[in-house]
Amino acid sequence: MAVPLVAAAALLLAVFVLLLLLAVNKPASPQRHGGSVHGRRQRLPPSPPGLPLLGHLHLLGSLPHRALRSLARAHGPVMLLRLGRVPAVVVSSVAGAEEVMRARDLDFASRPRSAMAERLMYGRDVAFAPYGEYWRQARRVCVVHLLSARRTRSFRRVREQEAAALVQRVRAKAGAGAAAVGLSELLAEYANNVVCRAAFGDESASGLFDGGDRGRERIRKVLTDFQKLMGTEPVGDLVPWLGWVDAGRGLEGKITRTFQALDGLLEKVIDDRRRRPPNRDDGDDHRDFVDVLLDVYKHDKEYGIQLETNEIKAIILDMFRHGHHQHGDGMGHGGARHPPARHAQSPGRDPRGSRLHRRRRGPCRPDALPQGRGQGDAPAARAYPATGAP
Repeated sequence: MAVPLVAAAALLLAVFVLLLLLAVNKPASPQRHGGSVHGRRQRLPPSPPGLPLLGHLHLLGSLPHRALRSLARAHGPVMLLRLGRVPAVVVSSVAGAEEVMRARDLDFASRPRSAMAERLMYGRDVAFAPYGEYWRQARRVCVVHLLSARRTRSFRRVREQEAAALVQRVRAKAGAGAAAVGLSELLAEYANNVVCRAAFGDESASGLFDGGDRGRERIRKVLTDFQKLMGTEPVGDLVPWLGWVDAGRGLEGKITRTFQALDGLLEKVIDDRRRRPPNRDDGDDHRDFVDVLLDVYKHDKEYGIQLETNEIKAIILDMFRHGHHQHGDGMGHGGARHPPARHAQSPGRDPRGSRLHRRRRGPCRPDALPQGRGQGDAPAARAYPATGAP
């Protein structure tokens, strides 16, 4: 009696799974893709064969850019991919890119919704905000007041001091007898220090680093985790029924811990700055990002935007994310890819364009690095970014 019941249950389960797969893989109705034109279904771009539930995720592999190039060669410059439950149109031609970015730029101006950005950046940042009034005004504050040429020049002292400290750390490692000095961690530390001092000011940044190397390591770990998480796509966003995988691999806990650490750090700095009496002797050139954003908060009618505490935190995290990428990653990849000067220059041409300078310049030698005060000569060392690049 038990055997027929088990067989019947297995048959019902198989039928249910089959119906589920047919429902998931059912072609999308015209209404879901913009409706119909004159009563006819819209034509969708060509699409490669996919798997049930997963769609085309398995086709991307470990090198998605190369996989997309191969798929574009097989299916054309405009194709439709299903990344789990997320439909994506991939454009791989110059004409298609011009159509998307120039002719129809307003239709494609907003980024897709990012659950990770909403959880880590309060859902009020600039980079992932939908195109609209808030995005326009917040972007104007960033461009005009935070990233203007005048503000950038005001942080020159910070960059010079941190660059000198970076050189000293390289020389110290070389002096310790290292045959090769890995630059990746040193450049990441340089980027974190520059962005922290630009965002919070010297006094607040030094307070965050209380505890010496231990405090710096704690801040570096939090910012590194933040960068990695912002580049991570939770499995549950693509395939909802596999959302348990994120919890199983510890992603949910890491998101919560990182957000709490970042929120506590930002809350401490903003509260301290609000309690501190304004320094009338400090001109506009000496204000950091928190000063500027709190000024926008106090004079919202003058600036045309109302910034609350969460908006201030989100914009600062935007500065951290992109500042770290521009400083650390840019210099790391630049050091990995930039050829020596003797190979990059044409014979007999000066790097500045003058033909009067006839001798070639070789690559920079470690003994040509700037000497710090009280610092002796260090043995020669090779410096390389640990990025795996040749």
